[in-house]
Parts: sequence; C-alpha cells; structure tokens
Amino acid sequence: MNLMATRSWTDPLAARVHESRQRARHYLLARQSPSGGFCFYRTEYLDEPNLFDTWHAVAALKLLGELPLHREMLVGFVCAQAPCRQPYALYYRTFTLDALGSPDPDQAVSEENVCALPLNLPSPAPHSDLTEQLERLLLTLRLKAHFGLVFVAEDIARSIRRLEQPQGGFGVPPNLQDTHLALAILELCGQTASQFTAAFVAGLAQPSYAFRLTEDSLSPNLETVCDGIACCGHLDLSVAYPDAAAGFILGCQAGNGGFARAPDALPDIRLSHVALEGLATLFDSPPIPQ
Repeated sequence: MNLMATRSWTDPLAARVHESRQRARHYLLARQSPSGGFCFYRTEYLDEPNLFDTWHAVAALKLLGELPLHREMLVGFVCAQAPCRQPYALYYRTFTLDALGSPDPDQAVSEENVCALPLNLPSPAPHSDLTEQLERLLLTLRLKAHFGLVFVAEDIARSIRRLEQPQGGFGVPPNLQDTHLALAILELCGQTASQFTAAFVAGLAQPSYAFRLTEDSLSPNLETVCDGIACCGHLDLSVAYPDAAAGFILGCQAGNGGFARAPDALPDIRLSHVALEGLATLFDSPPIPQ
C-alpha cells in the first residue's frame, strides 16, 4: 500500500506525516544519554540508558533515514554490555550493532550463545502466554537467521499453523497482536497462514480508527493499528482505511514528538518505533523489524 504514489507534500495528510517524522526525530535524539545509549525517561537528574531503548531508538532513527549522533560512544555503550544467554538482550545487541554497521568484538561469543538458544515451540495449552512465546520464538529465529544457523523451517511452520483458529487468526480469542507475530514467524519459514486468517484480518478493519484488536474490541490503541497494518503486509492485503490508520497513529504523538499507546498517554521510545514502522509500511518504506 503506497499512499505517497498518489499524494504530494501539499496534501494535508502527507504534510502532517512529514512534520510528524521531524518531531519524532527531535524526540529520539533528545533521549540519547551522554554515554551514547538511550533512555526514554531520561531527565537532567535521572539517566539510565539500556539496550532495549537503544535498539528501538536506533531502529526508529534508521526509519527516518539517519543514524544517531555520537556513533563511537553509542557503539562503545552497546559493546560494553556483555553478550548474555537470553534472546532479548542478544537481539538488541546484535541488531543495534548491525544497524550501526559496526562489527561485534564479541561476535564469536554472541554466535555461540545464539546457537545454544532453544527453539521452544508455542504451546496451545489454556492459560499459556502465547504472545510471549511467539515473540521469543520470532526473536530467536531472526537471530539464528542472522548468524546463518540452520533450523527446520517446515517443522516450525507446521507447529505455528496448528495454532491457527478454525475461522482464522491466532490467539485466544484470535487477535491482531498474536496474528502479527505468527505471520512474521511463518514468513521467516517461507510460508503464510490460510485464507481464513486473511479474511479474519480484513474483518477487523473499521473506518474510524482502522483496526480492532479482536472481533469484540471497541477501544483502539497504537499497537493494534500497527499490528493490523503489519498483518496486511504479511498477507499482501491492502489496508482498508489507510487515512484512518495514519490519522490514528498521528493522534498518538505527544507534544514532545514521541508516540504513546493512545492519544494523551505517556510516550516512549519503543512505541515511537512502533508508530514510525506503521507509517513506513503505510507509505511503502521498508520497516525495521522490532
């Protein structure tokens, strides 16, 4: 879906998006610590840079076509965090350095740790945290693919497709968040979901704010709208209400340029990355995976 193909910068929505991206840039750059890392809640008196915020800031800025300031200090901050054995910190370290075009001085250790990560397939058991399981698996697969490590894509895809609901979608109840994660895993494995899931995603489109989380949801939020946009991308569907999607995302931008989960809520760096990725996908720019 490419809005830019039919719009000029004199168009009110396109002009709003352009101005929004500039404000987001200023917000992100202001979150950088003197140490080089990033912290969403940093103030004059409190500054705790971390890999989580640093990864999302670097990825978000790359979507805006630039890299953070003080690159050497930033690389030094990331490399000062010892490679650990859990997927989230490994993911943030590996892909931050990759986005910065910097080699990892501990690459052998990082690769060894990634190789040791288990591919835990999500459980359909009641009361299991399917979202967390899908996210952990997705990050692990991306890490293994990055290091050229082999995994049996057919077995993983088969396990994921078993989680697809009879009427389409993933999760209990089926929802856009779990569906987005499942579709991203299937795409890594060279497969996609059934036509029922495409119909499920299309059925959650609505004109006021673009997407509902589930068939019974009423309250919109930034993540739901951006998950819906991402699902359409994975399924090669057009976003039914692109203006409503862009309008809702822009409405979540706070006065300081950061994006929040909903209008008038607290912005942070991760949500700003989510928002900029949603806008990039709507306007046909390549997104940076989260």
